[in-house]
Amino acid sequence: MQRKIDRVKRASGFTLIEMIVAIVVSSILAIGLINFIDNALTGYDSAESRNKLTQSARIAIDRLSVELHNSLPNSLRATAVTASGDQCLEFVPVRAATTYVNPPFDAAGATFDVIQFSPNLESVTEGYVAIYPTRVNEIYDAEHATISGFPVIGAVEAVASILDTAPASVQLSRITLVSSHRFSEPSPSSRLFFIDQPVSYCIKQGRLIRYAGYGFYDVQTATEAADGVCVVSAGDRCLPSSTVDGGKMLIAEGISNAGVTAFSLSPQSLARNALVSIEFNMSSRQETVRLNHQILTRSVP
Repeated sequence: MQRKIDRVKRASGFTLIEMIVAIVVSSILAIGLINFIDNALTGYDSAESRNKLTQSARIAIDRLSVELHNSLPNSLRATAVTASGDQCLEFVPVRAATTYVNPPFDAAGATFDVIQFSPNLESVTEGYVAIYPTRVNEIYDAEHATISGFPVIGAVEAVASILDTAPASVQLSRITLVSSHRFSEPSPSSRLFFIDQPVSYCIKQGRLIRYAGYGFYDVQTATEAADGVCVVSAGDRCLPSSTVDGGKMLIAEGISNAGVTAFSLSPQSLARNALVSIEFNMSSRQETVRLNHQILTRSVP
């Protein structure tokens, strides 16, 4: 009887080999499961990083598209790209447009009438008007705009005031310029644009920055103001370094554009719209996304 009990006890246990095999199999399954979970998490994190990069670039491009669609014809210009990919795109934003009545073309004058703007710009005291701007250098033909002003003859001049004329049924507005001016050429469609100061979108050290409110420069600049380096009052051409009043605004970061041209402009003419090609190489946490986008802007003034 005792021998039978001993045989039952020996039969109900695990041998050392069986335990080793069980441990090895369990370890293999555990390692496979851990690798599967790690790969899944890595893939999710990678996809999330790429999605964030794409979204950031898309937001920047969408904003650029809206502004460029509302840019003054023939005002687009870009600086040469550097080895690190730094570059600036500049244009003049249009606030409104209308049909002019009697601007000074034959002799200089300071006041003239236009069809009322929509939306109404009555009582506006800051801004500029442009008539038939056909050349880039003609649009930017003023240093700092408010310091030395525009030439007496040209396509652009600063506005002192816009007031509705009486009676109201006439639907005319009277524009008074800051100084007596003669516009270069009449527009074939009698078109007048009310514009703001130029805007620059610059890629600097991996960041896309928007600059505004710095005035007109005959030669495009990519230099940001800094004490002792770029001083407007000394005649230097500077982009604002302050974020006050939207002078400097961060739009996107994580741009790795070394060897890439961010802004390319196609030749434009009175019969062909300007084409702006944008290329951003976004990089973060060893993930890279390259986006290409093209924007058509009006070229017929």
